[in-house]
Amino acid sequence: RFTLQLTKQQKAAQRRRLQKGEANLETKSRRENQNNIKSSMETSEFWG
Repeated sequence: RFTLQLTKQQKAAQRRRLQKGEANLETKSRRENQNNIKSSMETSEFWG
């Protein structure tokens, strides 16, 4: 019973880690998109 409990905890930890990683990737891509928008706006002002 104890080993089963341990594996459940390990699975939960892995799942939590995966979710954290996905969240980090999401925020990273969002930040990159924001930077792209800012830079494109700057270039449009520059050319406009």
